[in-house]
Amino acid sequence: MKKTGWQDIPVASITDDLFNVSTYVNGLCSFIRSCDTPMTISIQGDWGSGKTSMMNMMQENLQGTIYPIWFNTWQFSQFDMGGSLVFSMMEVLLDSLGCNEELRQKILNGLIGFGKTAVRVLTERAVAGEAAAKVGEMMDGGPANYATEVLKLKERFQATVNEKLKREHKDRVVIFVDDLDRLQPMRAVELLEVLKLFLDCENCIFILAVDYEVVTLGIRQKFGADVADEKGRSFFDKIIQLPFKMPVAQYDIKKYVTGMMEHLSVSTDTREVNLFYNLIRTSSGFNPRSMKRLFNTYELLDIITKSTVRGITDTVRKRVLFAIVCAQMCYEKLYLYLTSTKIDEDTFTALRDTASCAGVLKEIYTGLEQEEMNEQVRKVSAFVPFFMEALQVDEDESLSEMELENLRIILKCSVVTSVKAGEDEGDDTSTEWDYREINKRIVKETAARLEDLGKFSVWMPRKVTSTVKKSDISGYLEWPTKSGFSCRLEYYLSRINDYTTGVHLYITEPSYSKGAGKQFISALGDNPLRLSILPITDENSYKYYNVLRLNNNDDNTPDQIADVVRRAYEALITIVPSAD
Repeated sequence: MKKTGWQDIPVASITDDLFNVSTYVNGLCSFIRSCDTPMTISIQGDWGSGKTSMMNMMQENLQGTIYPIWFNTWQFSQFDMGGSLVFSMMEVLLDSLGCNEELRQKILNGLIGFGKTAVRVLTERAVAGEAAAKVGEMMDGGPANYATEVLKLKERFQATVNEKLKREHKDRVVIFVDDLDRLQPMRAVELLEVLKLFLDCENCIFILAVDYEVVTLGIRQKFGADVADEKGRSFFDKIIQLPFKMPVAQYDIKKYVTGMMEHLSVSTDTREVNLFYNLIRTSSGFNPRSMKRLFNTYELLDIITKSTVRGITDTVRKRVLFAIVCAQMCYEKLYLYLTSTKIDEDTFTALRDTASCAGVLKEIYTGLEQEEMNEQVRKVSAFVPFFMEALQVDEDESLSEMELENLRIILKCSVVTSVKAGEDEGDDTSTEWDYREINKRIVKETAARLEDLGKFSVWMPRKVTSTVKKSDISGYLEWPTKSGFSCRLEYYLSRINDYTTGVHLYITEPSYSKGAGKQFISALGDNPLRLSILPITDENSYKYYNVLRLNNNDDNTPDQIADVVRRAYEALITIVPSAD
């Protein structure tokens, strides 16, 4: 029986290399075999980027030519060991080197006696300044001659290393220290301090899975937030002689994705592979751990939807489902919105365009700072075109009602892997959606009759509020004026009852630039359209409510709205001429 799911375990052998990183493994190992010692190499990368896999493949490549020792700090960090983590590492190293009991006790006793003062020596040299002085104040004191204590410990450890290499007929020990970045940053720094102080010995090479950001954070936690960035960098550079960053950007992702798709019995023709690749690229990104989680979620939902979804071909179901999982994992608010409303093609069209995407996301995403919003707009507008491609059943780039219905059906089945889906009960009724479609058609037909004035854009609400219904649709035109500000004319359709729709006219200064609204109101006066219906005015807009009341099924509705809008436009141009 074919096994399902992918464990979050590192690659154990170069034969399992899914990303074609053997060139980097070979290069590092060649350097390790021939470099001067002592040497400390850092393997840097985000969580889940494959640092442990890289070290596993290096250890396999180096077998037979070096004596390897592996220390996994993660196993020890599960317990609040405090300062004893250093002694645990020393115990592992000494056991692996076959150190005799007498020498072992001398080294460990020396380390205990050395205590906090050992840390102080490196801190004063690498960090210096006020931070080191503060550390010094907290020290309890220790051996008077720090240099002598350090030398004794290093000599004893060196003797242990030399004896082991002689017995093994090897010329160097390579010590792999994994998962340093899973420690509390301050603990990671303490471990690095000990490594530099007395394990920096001849014929020793340390390979550390640790990121620069973790070290700098640990420096600040340990010595105070006033430690400057350059001091953290100085500390890192003093310990690490060769930094190596995981080549995530060079991973052969398509090979990995193709392998995953084959395992999941998904079509691996070029078009499908490219689509899956681009969905991942614009959502979770290519972090191996994130991709495993993505495919695990997909595989569970694939099993479920295989039984619950009817009338959709297997190829389409799998493709749409994968796009939904990418959205669920990486764009949670967008996913929750899709599950709580009857989505239409116009929303997707607006989301894929950077200019209009911001307006949609402002309604869907709340509480984001402007910088965060800008980043979401950039990411969502890049992701949505591939999401739309995944929905396609035919060669037509537009989304048919059948393609949208496929999405709705599969979305309902996907909520079992979402923590929050279902909390929003939705804001739609079939009646409101019927009126939405009617008003959308009217707005577009009206815009077509006004093309000589300019291109009118369509606005539709993404969320229902106390003042906005799902069927409220509008069309608007913006233009710069000779007065220096912009002007926006909008016709807004809002259903009054089952038989009547009201048409409002809004005139707005949309830039929100400082002082523009006041200038705008001053230029246009109290009633710029000179209508008997007086507008409601705020700091940058005029709102004329129910300029028209029309029957919902009146065939002449677009003509009547266009006539009112045209007269409003001509009145505004007279007051504030266009800059064009």
